[in-house]
Amino acid sequence: MVTPAAAALPHRARAGLSGVRALLLRDTNLVIATVIATNLLRMVSSVVLTRLLMPEAFGIVGLIGSISFILSMLSDLGFQAFIVRHRDGDQARFLDVIWTIRLVRAIALTILLVALARPIAAGFGNPGVAGAIAVSALQFAIEGASSLSLVTALRERQLARLSLLDILGALVQFGASIALASVWRSYWSIVLAILIASLARTLLSYALFPRSTRRIGFDRGYATELWRFARYVTGSSIITMLLVQSDKVVLARVVPLDVLGRYMLAGNLALAPMAFTVAYASRVLYPLYARTWRERPEVLRDLSYAARMRVSAAYMVGVGGLIGFAPALVAILYDPRYAEVATYLRLLALTPFLALASHAANEVLTASGRVHVTMHANVAKLLWLAVAGTAALLAAGPIGLIAAVGLLELPTTLYNWVQLHRFGLLRLGREVALLALGVAGIAAGSVAGQGVQAIAGWR
Repeated sequence: MVTPAAAALPHRARAGLSGVRALLLRDTNLVIATVIATNLLRMVSSVVLTRLLMPEAFGIVGLIGSISFILSMLSDLGFQAFIVRHRDGDQARFLDVIWTIRLVRAIALTILLVALARPIAAGFGNPGVAGAIAVSALQFAIEGASSLSLVTALRERQLARLSLLDILGALVQFGASIALASVWRSYWSIVLAILIASLARTLLSYALFPRSTRRIGFDRGYATELWRFARYVTGSSIITMLLVQSDKVVLARVVPLDVLGRYMLAGNLALAPMAFTVAYASRVLYPLYARTWRERPEVLRDLSYAARMRVSAAYMVGVGGLIGFAPALVAILYDPRYAEVATYLRLLALTPFLALASHAANEVLTASGRVHVTMHANVAKLLWLAVAGTAALLAAGPIGLIAAVGLLELPTTLYNWVQLHRFGLLRLGREVALLALGVAGIAAGSVAGQGVQAIAGWR
């Protein structure tokens, strides 16, 4: 049976789409199942940990995570995108060279963070967390030693094994964090659980994939290609770092750690749909678009919307429902100490509400060789945060900044629409229809949440 989306395509494009439809459906279902499983584990872990630890613990762990993320993004070379679209992405020599470069980067980051742990902790006014920052640096070395199978599996469409690895890693972190927190009742339990999970993922990256071992290698040609590719990626990643972490850095300076902890919990809940957005765009759409660009570039435009419309429609209704249902969800999950999380969640969930359209556009533009678009889109975000974020912070305080952060995908979405229109890829009517479905989801979620709270007698 030909769907309306497929019927609108030229005959040649329909032939190309029918050839990948089964793979696309299978890969999408794998991503959905994996995201649901990992987020259920994260949610249950959050519920348990909030009863074992004080809110301040989540603020400290969030601060440590932000520091690691900043260093990671400052040195991001775009290994995944480079390997997936490279002509030699399945060649042993090429993979040896990239693995070696990645390992050297990881060791350098570990040493750097250990050396900077004390001054960073002092700079945030929390010198007592210097030891935890130094220990957390081991995560760079552990992940840098992992197999490149985590990347090549995307190119080879081995999503079932990737999904298994994700779920097993989440299970390890779930068990380790709860077991350690039950004994220590300290933020150290989460820090060490993250390291244990990273080690498990690294070991599994070799155990689950054949021919996954690599050896030290260097090739000037490949290294030069990586740098040329990474110039845009690194610049874009630095901007992304500023965008993603500036709110946490500012809030860490202006609010108590318990408030920061509640904000981090809201951010973790908002990550549920964002986890799907990132995984679906990078694991399903990008490999499809990159392969199409390499083999049949003439059908890329026709595939870009037809491949994702049904998934996007369901996603928008779901994320809208999360925004509307947020107060009831927080009341179900946490005790009254965490009620403020609901307000933060509603604002932060605006990011995934807009993110899938933005990420999908970015993937098709990147796959077609327009890597610079990512950096330009992030510049638009940075300008938004600098202008709107600062104005909102001055006018309304921390809650104003949080609202501006929640709308961070708005300028990127608008910019990507302009770029899609420029290259003849935009279907504005479909984008507007998806937003309308999201608004309907918000209304439905709000009604459902009010009903649940009324039945339970919550205010």
